[in-house]
Amino acid sequence: WDDMWLHEGLGTYMQPLDMQWLRGDMEYHANLLKQRATLANKHPVVSGKSMREEDVYSDERGPGHDIYYKGSLVMDTLRQLIGDQAFFDATRLAVYGRTDPAPGNFKPLYANTQDYIAAVNKVTGKDYKWFFDVYLYQPALPELVATRANGQLNLAWKTGGKPFPMPVDVRVGNKVETVAMTNGKGSVPIAADQSFTPDPHPKVLRQLAHVDAFQKDRDEREKEEARKKAAGG
Repeated sequence: WDDMWLHEGLGTYMQPLDMQWLRGDMEYHANLLKQRATLANKHPVVSGKSMREEDVYSDERGPGHDIYYKGSLVMDTLRQLIGDQAFFDATRLAVYGRTDPAPGNFKPLYANTQDYIAAVNKVTGKDYKWFFDVYLYQPALPELVATRANGQLNLAWKTGGKPFPMPVDVRVGNKVETVAMTNGKGSVPIAADQSFTPDPHPKVLRQLAHVDAFQKDRDEREKEEARKKAAGG
């Protein structure tokens, strides 16, 4: 049950993927944006220990709905990071045991989180343990901190001390640059009169203050409506 995010996350991600194939990028991103607004980030998606079904699916005792929507958004971020070919090959390898499945040439597999990470590493030839450590094994999302000083836009990932060399696109003025973020930090030149937008074509699942504010307001309104309903009843 601790690996159920693979089943539910991939299943949920198939929905925006189908929209992208059928209707294009706008509906793909619109679908993902709706998913982003649901995340609780109170419990790790993967605890690393034996879990009961009722706890995994509980929003209070476990990841709950995050195994669906955070799982889906983690898949999207991984796809943006390693590219379509590697992403779909790794997924096929984890599901079918090979990257070229066809009727009759594979047997059903039961893969866990470590199996999926191993598939990603095998296909890419790189170690992406850092990616899954941050997204799956702790509740908080990575936060991108941006500061301006002396003609530089300084960027740093805040991840609770875990390594996170996630590259990020940044629009400075009218130009978009990819910052390597070696050791979780990077910088680009910026003039005093230039604006900037981190991750302008959303590729990275991260903590966002405006989403947090939206969720807080929504939760408070729902509580107030429930209070009024209870008082009226």
